[in-house]
Amino acid sequence: MATNVDPSSTDLNSNRECVTFIWLDVRQEPMGSFVGALRSINDCVRIYTDMSVCLNSIQSSHETIFFISSTSNAEFLAAIHQCETVEAIFVLDPSTNTIRGDFPKLFGIFNQHEELLRVLKETFDTFEQTQLERFSFETDKTFLWWQLWKEIITSKKSVPNNKNDLIEQARNYYRGNPKRLRVVDEFDRLYKPYDSLQWCFRSQFPSNPLRQALLSHEIESISPYYSLIIDVNRSIQQQQSKHATHGQLFRGMKLSNELLDLFETHTGQLVCANGFFMCSKARNVELQLAASPGYRTDLASVLFKIDYDASARFAEVQLENGSMATVFGIATSFRVMYVSRGAMSIIKLKTAADDEKRFLQDYKGKNNGMTVQMLFDELTKPPTPPKPPTPPPPPKVEIRKEPDNSPKISEEELQARKYLQEGNIDQAIMTYRRIQPISARILKIIGKLAVDEKQDYHTGIECYRQAFQMQQKKGENAIDTLLQLGTWHYQRGHFDLAFKCYTRVLSLCESTDPQDVNSMMTCLIGLANTHQIRKQPTEALDYAQKAWTLHEKSGALENENSVAEILVLLTNIHHELGDDAQALKLGTKALTLREFTSSSNQSMTVELLNTLGLVEMNLGESSQARYYFERALKIYSHMEPSKQSGMAEVEKNLQRALEMQQNVDKQ
Repeated sequence: MATNVDPSSTDLNSNRECVTFIWLDVRQEPMGSFVGALRSINDCVRIYTDMSVCLNSIQSSHETIFFISSTSNAEFLAAIHQCETVEAIFVLDPSTNTIRGDFPKLFGIFNQHEELLRVLKETFDTFEQTQLERFSFETDKTFLWWQLWKEIITSKKSVPNNKNDLIEQARNYYRGNPKRLRVVDEFDRLYKPYDSLQWCFRSQFPSNPLRQALLSHEIESISPYYSLIIDVNRSIQQQQSKHATHGQLFRGMKLSNELLDLFETHTGQLVCANGFFMCSKARNVELQLAASPGYRTDLASVLFKIDYDASARFAEVQLENGSMATVFGIATSFRVMYVSRGAMSIIKLKTAADDEKRFLQDYKGKNNGMTVQMLFDELTKPPTPPKPPTPPPPPKVEIRKEPDNSPKISEEELQARKYLQEGNIDQAIMTYRRIQPISARILKIIGKLAVDEKQDYHTGIECYRQAFQMQQKKGENAIDTLLQLGTWHYQRGHFDLAFKCYTRVLSLCESTDPQDVNSMMTCLIGLANTHQIRKQPTEALDYAQKAWTLHEKSGALENENSVAEILVLLTNIHHELGDDAQALKLGTKALTLREFTSSSNQSMTVELLNTLGLVEMNLGESSQARYYFERALKIYSHMEPSKQSGMAEVEKNLQRALEMQQNVDKQ
């Protein structure tokens, strides 16, 4: 049974803290003020008394979790440790001093709750300083979302002063937490707009819920803080003329290897923090924070070096501990200058206010006729599945069955297979995680289940990354593993990481004898799709033609549907390059194949029909263009609403074709 300390917080979506404390109390012994002490550190505390219910809740959660457990069961803690959302683990068990296994997230086993609370508070403070930020790169949808949002909020001449509503919500949320309620009362009595920086970066309220709202990048969460945000922006703007015209600031952080990879692959591009970005002039202090030797040895120590110029908007604020911090405005853009990996990795950033303006102007120019608000509303629509809208998805990776050289399947694996047959995915994953020592094969099973059954790409990618490292150390063939990683990065929209995986697999395939033609084909198509997404049609065409040549030589595409898919890709690329005659030739061939393929992908078919319509319009054939557009709309009318995202574009194209045909008839 799961129990929340505060009845008002039973809805998981009501959490206004950046971190959730989960207390697993299997003994259910009287703990005095222990839960109250937890809430004094972080208001959101959830209590569980059942291990299975607790694990299921964590596995389905998207919150950042600090896990406090009264059990030292190694198998259970191993399952908790594997959860992507779990940041830190603390064990309160007087009967245990050690736990066997590798647990980088475990910060200690404690006999007394006083010592646990002390270490928990220190760890929580370190986390807030070194890991709380989230970043968006210029290729991410969220980066554009933030830039449009900033333009909207700065263009507002005034917003309603909703301070009273904010206070009422806070008192309702924090009821039962006297310490936080006192802070809310102080804010109500003392807040003045010119003190906004102090309140937002020194006080737990409103800084904590504001930070959580910004990290969510959801309008419903952010809008109650609009007047406060505008006050902060004004304070930052007032300080702009006071700081030096150029200089360097620092920020020490702990980053996952995946995020460090993203910074490296986005070298030369823009990045912004999802909210304010705090740093310091004190290089040594930030170096110590980045090092934090007792904190998460599985994370990389990173020192950000930030060069700024006169256009940078930031302000200095004195923190609660008396130190001075520099705060950049919400979603300030920086250019990633370089990434240097090492025991202390260095990420060099440079403020890029002018580049940010050009980036936004280019986007608005490509959507001429739409206001900033219209563009923002378009981005704010409910998210669709994380697959690129224009290019076809990469071919499914056929995972070859690996020879099972183990003498015997363990009891845990047999039990996990039984759970799968019963449809109990969570229990199956938990059971697979208990298998020790864990192998690359088991990690891949867990990863596939996480993605295929739970759409949990974080867990899937992490499991496959660990499996790939194991296979490399043993000198095993890891092509399938790396190929699946590339496909998942592609589906998540992390095209730079996908590109790296595909390129590496292609190199591995070309160096093996005999060559793995199917994997090479998948990589070539994936590389073509990635270049097309990056608006690099010439490079996309090169890889797509290599894929087609490989197919003609080896027959790697074993069915007509796969042949049609690569022909659709070639059609789109030739159309983008302006070679509509070749696009029409390949497109009509692809359409013929798709019409005779029973398993035809309707989304790809309507995309092909729309492209053929545009091709015919460019060639002056308005009546034939109309025919293709009308066919596409007829298919759309029978598709689920969630798959009709491209329907409006086809309707616009049909209207253009009709107008073109009317003009021809008048001549």
